[in-house]
Amino acid sequence: MSIKRMGVIAIGSNSVRMLTANLDAALSQPVRGREETALFLSLDDKKRFSEAGMDRTARAVSKLHYEARQAGAQEIRLIATSAMRDAHNRTELDFYIAALAPILVNRIISGDEEAQLSFLGACCVPPQEGLQGMIDIGGGSTEVAVGDCLHGLRYARSMQLGASRLLQRQPVDGEQGLAAARAIARQVVTDGLREGVPAPRGWTLVGGTGNTLANMMVKRPYDKLAPEDHPLTLEDVQGWLTRLAAMTPEERARLAGMPPTRVHILPTGLVILREVMAQLGIGQLRVTQRTNLDGYLYRLVAMPQEDHDA
Repeated sequence: MSIKRMGVIAIGSNSVRMLTANLDAALSQPVRGREETALFLSLDDKKRFSEAGMDRTARAVSKLHYEARQAGAQEIRLIATSAMRDAHNRTELDFYIAALAPILVNRIISGDEEAQLSFLGACCVPPQEGLQGMIDIGGGSTEVAVGDCLHGLRYARSMQLGASRLLQRQPVDGEQGLAAARAIARQVVTDGLREGVPAPRGWTLVGGTGNTLANMMVKRPYDKLAPEDHPLTLEDVQGWLTRLAAMTPEERARLAGMPPTRVHILPTGLVILREVMAQLGIGQLRVTQRTNLDGYLYRLVAMPQEDHDA
């Protein structure tokens, strides 16, 4: 590939994210951007995005496209994940984007591919030794993958439950709301991860749930990158979940490190994380700021034959 520096933008369920980096094994000189859009929560009961949700998303894509160019991207790709997989009017979003940015969606990636890309980003940049596990809690879906950087994935699963999807079904508002949300998540996680999950050396958590909690634990501003490899235990998750469930939205919003857009979805994200950790017997994992965007660019370097969007 003649491109030396590339940008990739992903339309996710909670946010639009951008990564621009050099196409080398370390993805050197990375520049990141993120705009919260709550696209999944704009879906109505007919699975159609609202006009406001599409407008927010198109403006976010336009802003991040400009930032990627400013960061030196010679080429920029645009992909989409769970919310776009669900929406019946997703082609309408293309028109909103086309009106504001010189780019269109290259492809809506599947849940299995999302798991692969998140694993590559979390565990292979730089490569972790031996068998590694990855959990990615998004807005619409949760991915779990286990593999190693030399031989690829041994296990990958995408479950139709994310922080925003669970919020739509059951907000975490007090003890009863927490119990009901946990029951929903436990059923999905138990069915999705019932058997066959290999035991890795360690687990890495991808996504806004882990990064937000890591920032809150060290009282770091929400608009700053979370500390890389911050440890997170099952006890930490349970403790913060109990604490947040007892708070009003206004009280949560005053916590250090809490983004205004995650006041309602951080507790539901933590519910899912708690159930996954309990199901798989995970006592501790590490939080990474790397994402499926890192995996997307890394795959171009390590596995160029798998470039679906050339």
